[in-house]
Amino acid sequence: MIRANVGERFMIVVALWDEAVGINASGRTVYYDIRDENDDPLFPPINGTLIESTVASGIYKKILSIDVPGEYVCYAVCDDFYSSTEEIIINQENIYDEVKASRAYNLKVEDVVRDSTVPTASQLVRNVPLGSTDYIITYIKNDDDLDWSYPTASGVSFAWYKTINSEMPFKMGDSGV
Repeated sequence: MIRANVGERFMIVVALWDEAVGINASGRTVYYDIRDENDDPLFPPINGTLIESTVASGIYKKILSIDVPGEYVCYAVCDDFYSSTEEIIINQENIYDEVKASRAYNLKVEDVVRDSTVPTASQLVRNVPLGSTDYIITYIKNDDDLDWSYPTASGVSFAWYKTINSEMPFKMGDSGV
């Protein structure tokens, strides 16, 4: 099985073992075709010919990448040899990018204060005092982004106070409405 991330390069490798002579078969043409999990051809198709290694004869390979997450099957075919298959899983998110995004300089938190004298239904339920934190917005940006124009994710946490006279929230969570 091959596991890669969206857009990440991976290698398809096939060894043609000639049982009659006990060595790898050199100088052959090996075709590959990648299909989706339902065995349907991709659009645009990902298929072609594997190239024989210059280091080890009878080893055929190709470096590819797939830009759509999902499960795929790669078929490798050569006349007079058994066909081989390889399962390919393309992950939606790259774990390395996720780790980079969680660096302190890729996180931004915005404190939104209740400034309206007439509270909303949500503010009433949560006992939000005038001039205190109503909710916070957390933003995450890509490690390579220079500014916050296009954050990759954001979320809201609402402040909950025990009474309307409390100075600090006792929890952060959903809106309560």
